[in-house]
Order: sequence, then structure tokens, then C-alpha cells
Amino acid sequence: MSDAAVLTRLGIGWQIGVPSGWGTYGVNLAVELTRRKIAPELFFLARSLTLTAAQQQALSAPLAKQPEWFAAYQRGAVDLDFPMLHALGDQIDFPEMVRGLKGRPNVGVVFFESATVPEENLARARDFALIVTGSSWNADVLREHGLTNVRNCPQGIDPTIFAPSTKGGRFAGRFAVFSGGKLEYRKGQDLVVAAFKIFHQRHPDAVLVSAWHNPWPDAAKSIGMSPHISAVPGTDSAGRLDVGAWLRDCGLPPDSFIDVGPMENKDMAKVLQDVDLAVFPNRCEGGTNLVAMECMACGVPVILSRNTGHLDLIEAENCYALEFQIPMAEITGRADLKGWGESSIDELVTKMEDAYRDREDTARRGAAAAAFMKDWTWEKQVDRLIGAVSAYC
Repeated sequence: MSDAAVLTRLGIGWQIGVPSGWGTYGVNLAVELTRRKIAPELFFLARSLTLTAAQQQALSAPLAKQPEWFAAYQRGAVDLDFPMLHALGDQIDFPEMVRGLKGRPNVGVVFFESATVPEENLARARDFALIVTGSSWNADVLREHGLTNVRNCPQGIDPTIFAPSTKGGRFAGRFAVFSGGKLEYRKGQDLVVAAFKIFHQRHPDAVLVSAWHNPWPDAAKSIGMSPHISAVPGTDSAGRLDVGAWLRDCGLPPDSFIDVGPMENKDMAKVLQDVDLAVFPNRCEGGTNLVAMECMACGVPVILSRNTGHLDLIEAENCYALEFQIPMAEITGRADLKGWGESSIDELVTKMEDAYRDREDTARRGAAAAAFMKDWTWEKQVDRLIGAVSAYC
């Protein structure tokens, strides 16, 4: 029996369209479901939903129906006759506010960063028909905790947006090093800043292109835990995270960086297609790092820390891997940081130097990354998700 014959409706129990990995995931999942004649039942939307024309057309019917579902949710418990995807939090926490949405069956979706899971959360997770993880690392951790109802179904990329293209010239004459992801200690932007300061002193033509907007400025202050930087990011007069001021406070010359600020996911490709290298010395990724995946799909050579969710992306020749990883659980004594890795600034600088000096090898790795990502489209990843959910219906 085909997946489409088994599954005709699927509830999405998180806010789609918000400027985050979850928001991007929700939009692309819903679009791919409609293409398979599976109705995505939407309960929560971003206040300002920005879609491409194709996405808007595909989701016209689900969006029209969404207010009815939200009103039903507000009235209390809702018993559904179709499977329901629930967004689980860190430590596979199931938020109280959405437990009233009861699917047939309930399916948890999780991208967690802490390998320590309370027993009460494990007990609740066993009640789900299925737990879908965003990385092999997440799946392995849950299986180590004794869960058997686990399937790994990573996120994908939209090849109509993120694909190799001729450079537009916005960074002409510069060696553009991109770094993306919301600013916080886990993402390792402190390591990027420390390494880029050294790299820029050697290569004044280099420019750091940052996309580090964090809609929760207080969360960005966690970067202050790092011994590698001398300042904590603040906010501007509008209360938004002031990345430029922070980089200057960290000692980067004003002409050595460009902060692109908040940007819609659909607009990011034009930036990525113009850069020469992307760096991700992240300490932990519960998923497979959507920004890194989009860089790879654009043919951008990437530097990836060999830990957690990044492990799914790393092959021998499709990136530069940061091999030296200090186990953070061991050096901090914190079990919740199991799997997290601290990258070496020296190794990061060395990999940046390799990319700068051998442009032929850099281009080859970028091409290999783009070829690798052809199997990571939303179309293929959602097919995997549908197959997993259908097996438990």
C-alpha cells in the first residue's frame, strides 16, 4: 500500500512561518504534504507569515482553514481522527499547553541539545506512537535511553531556492567568510570571531559576513560564557540585537565585517551564492544545522565541527571537518553536555587558510557539497517522514 493511500491528513502542532528552523520546517513540510494530496492541518501561524508565491498557492486551503483549528484548540482538548505531529522541547519535553491536541496517533518531533532526559519525560515519550528525530545523534541518544519508537528524519532544503549560481558580485574583491545561526554560546560564534581576527590580520581582503540575528536578545548573552571574547552583545535603540556593535567591541575593524541582519529564509540564497566559505564550529546541533545545509546546497564550501548533528553532513571530501573536539561533558562535568564538542581555534584558522590558499580544492569541496545535498531536498525528506508516520498509523 502506498504512503499516500495510508495518510490523507497530518496535523502540524507548532508555529509555522516564524524566522527559525522550526518555522522553515513547518512551511516546507506543509507544502510538500499538499503536493502529495495529504492535507496539512495547521494550528499555529507566525503573526507575519512571509511565503513565496508558490508556497502561498500550495497552502491557500490549509491557511484558510487554520483559524478554525486554532479556535478549536483554544476551546480545550481536541480529539483528532488523523496523526498529529507535536514539537517536543529540549530533553524531549512535551509542553503542557499543547497536550490537549490528541492525534490518532500522536507523533513527537524533536531536535534536542541536552543528552540528559528526565525519567518522567522518557515515560511520556513512550506513550507516543513514534518519536521523529532531526539527527542521527538525537536518535542514538534516545535509543541509549531505552526508547524503541524512534525514527530519524532530518530536515531538507528547497533546491528551487538554494542551489549553485553565478556570483552576483556584492563582495567583489573580498574573500567572504559566512557564518549563520542565531547568536548564542551553543552556536560557537565566539570561536568564529576569535579565528577570524587572526585570519583577517593575515588576509586584509577577508570579510566576515554574519547572519546571527537572534529574536531573543537575552539568549544571545550566553555567548559571554566564552573565554575567547571580551564583550557581550547588547541591543540597539529599537531593542534588537546589535551584532555590529558587538563585533567592534570584540576588536574587529569596522571594515572587516558585514552583518546582514534579520532576513527571510527565501532571500538568504542570494547572500550565500556570493560568499567564498562558510564556517560552523558549533558546539552542538540537535538537528543537522539547516543554515549549513543551505550553504552546502548553494555549493559553498563549509567548515563543520565534527560533533552531534553535524555528523550526518560530514563526508570525506564534501567539507572541511574540524576533527579536534574537546568533549564538553568531560571538561565541565555536566552530563547534559554529552556529545557537545569544543573546537580548536587554531584548527579553524588552519582550515580557513586551506580554503583561502587552494581555491581549486575549495571549489571541488563546494561542488561535492552541492551534489551531496541533492539527496536532502524537502521532497525526499518529507517522503521519509511520511513513510515513518504511515508505518505507525
